Amino acid sequence: MPARHLAAAAALVLASAVPAAAAAPAHPYQPAGSTEVPVERGSARLRLSPDLRSALKEDGVVVAGVDAKGRISPRGHSGGGTTLRLTGGAVTNSGGKLGGELRFGKAGLALVATGSGPGGTQSGSSRKSVKVTRFEVDLGHGTLTAALHNGTRFTLGTFPHPATRSAVNTKTRSLRVDLTIKATASAARLDAALGTHCFTGHRPLLHARIVASLERSVDVRTALNLGQPGRDADRARTRSVVSGAPVPRMPVSRMPVSGVPLFR
Repeated sequence: MPARHLAAAAALVLASAVPAAAAAPAHPYQPAGSTEVPVERGSARLRLSPDLRSALKEDGVVVAGVDAKGRISPRGHSGGGTTLRLTGGAVTNSGGKLGGELRFGKAGLALVATGSGPGGTQSGSSRKSVKVTRFEVDLGHGTLTAALHNGTRFTLGTFPHPATRSAVNTKTRSLRVDLTIKATASAARLDAALGTHCFTGHRPLLHARIVASLERSVDVRTALNLGQPGRDADRARTRSVVSGAPVPRMPVSRMPVSGVPLFR
């Protein structure tokens, strides 16, 4: 075959191979890292900080629960908190920090001014009350938002971003995180509605303990880029070497290899 025909045939072979290489699938063990993992179910226990509870009590404000229909519980909560059911959301891993958002439906908290505080004279239907509902936790931005009287949303508090590895258990496909939330300047809307001065100064607002189950059909470890099974021991060994801690030595076999003894 002439040389020019050989060159043309080689060019055709190379051209046909390029699309096949481009269409080759990614490595099956390559973690995504930015994939959202939906939340199936869960709850959050919200508890006002002792400092805020004390300030509210001094101003004659009682904390009560609000159900999904907007009804205020006839009894206040001595602990200053409530448990909310998780109704939706997803989590991600953003540079080792937990991302995503969690939504908690229509229920929430009510703050009722009884008029028993300093200078308080309210009674009966004249008592002021504030409903704070539709809580949403933005894990990526570290914010807690809510709706005032089921209307305008505002940023109620902020919190430090939790680490993904400490919050997500890949074996049980669960999320467990404790958030210490501080009030924002927007929280002063509650003071304006109640006639109090309890939510100013970025004081500690509440503690949230969130427990949730993640979508069972998703490979949580891969989706959140949390490494592959069996590599935790290697990482621990590497950390020991870097920190100078003693590394356990593996036993050396004295069996001959290829008929040649290791020790003479």
